[in-house]
Amino acid sequence: MHRQNSTWNRQELYEKVWQFPLRKLAVEYGISDVGLAKVCRKLEIPLPGLGHWTRIACGHTIARPPLPVMENIPVLIRQIREPETRVLPEDTPELERIERVAAATTPSVTKAMLAHPFIEKTRLLLNEARSRDGEKLWASHEAEWLDLRVTKNCLARALRIMAVIIHMLEREGFRLIVEKKRSESTSAIVYGETIRFGLIERSRQVKPSPKPNSSSPSSYNPIRIEPTGVLSIEVWKYYAEGLQKTWRDRESARLEEQLPKCIAGMMRIALKERAERDKREKEEQAKQKRIDEVRAELRQIEKEEKKIKALEREAIRWRRAERLRAYIEAVRRDAVRKTDPEDQAEVMEWIEWAEWQADRIDPLKPSPRSLVDDKEKVIRRLQAVQGWWWAKSIPEEESEATPSEPQRVQS
Repeated sequence: MHRQNSTWNRQELYEKVWQFPLRKLAVEYGISDVGLAKVCRKLEIPLPGLGHWTRIACGHTIARPPLPVMENIPVLIRQIREPETRVLPEDTPELERIERVAAATTPSVTKAMLAHPFIEKTRLLLNEARSRDGEKLWASHEAEWLDLRVTKNCLARALRIMAVIIHMLEREGFRLIVEKKRSESTSAIVYGETIRFGLIERSRQVKPSPKPNSSSPSSYNPIRIEPTGVLSIEVWKYYAEGLQKTWRDRESARLEEQLPKCIAGMMRIALKERAERDKREKEEQAKQKRIDEVRAELRQIEKEEKKIKALEREAIRWRRAERLRAYIEAVRRDAVRKTDPEDQAEVMEWIEWAEWQADRIDPLKPSPRSLVDDKEKVIRRLQAVQGWWWAKSIPEEESEATPSEPQRVQS
């Protein structure tokens, strides 16, 4: 991360701590609010007390204490950390282009810029929009208009700022898109990424002073929302952590002067989003690869389990066949002792049948066909016979073999 060293400007810091809450100001300086408070104490800069910004938001005017005179002001080194933009290797050359854009000056507004179709259409729609004093202009979602959330007094300035933004984006080869039927209607296509942004006029809450004749504690004093005329550009990329997404009017620089930095900021956000999306895709691919590897391993395990179960079944069948053969051999020995040739012939016929059945069970020998192999086929024929169409399902030779059984035919 690139670092620069600078010194704290006591007068400038004093002005800012009374313009912005310490927590927001600390983000601008890139340190914590506790660290910024320590710097202020070392420089003897008075800080707003508790509830100061709440009272300011309610419309109170609070005098700030003067900056005390300080002899031998300590020199405090301030480390400026530029935000690190994580980019793809092929996008690294674009960082120099971004620095060039950020260092440029804002071009002057021309008639050609103001004649842009989006500027013209937005001007017509918002000029025709009805709004009370102090309310922000709003047009229909059915029309295409730039995301300008400003009052009528700031409309002309907002259109000029947006005209310059469009000009700078198109000059850099990027494209502006305006969509219907959504609140965040304006987006820039930067490096292929959609960067949604809008131009906003800041508002503040103003609590009216109590009425002189109203002593009741339940009297209602509504808080007004009052426009400030302070404009800001905000990028609706809440996940682009670490990068600036808001540029607003400051005492040191108006928003118009910050437009090149705004365009450069959009470019940084787009490059970071490209890198983050590439990172997410690679992580997802790596995750899917691991899942596929585990699933392939699981399929191999299941395949091996099936082989083991088949082996066990074959071993059981083999043992059954061996038991049958041992029994058949015992029957054979008993038949040899018999003296009646007719009985021996009957037993030998049975032995031949039994050996046939043992061979059917034995997985190590060819399996001869048996009558029991036709069991499922016979069951299906029986189911057909039980239906009213059984006469058409049974072959003719079977019907002739059972003439005594009445046949049912379709009526």
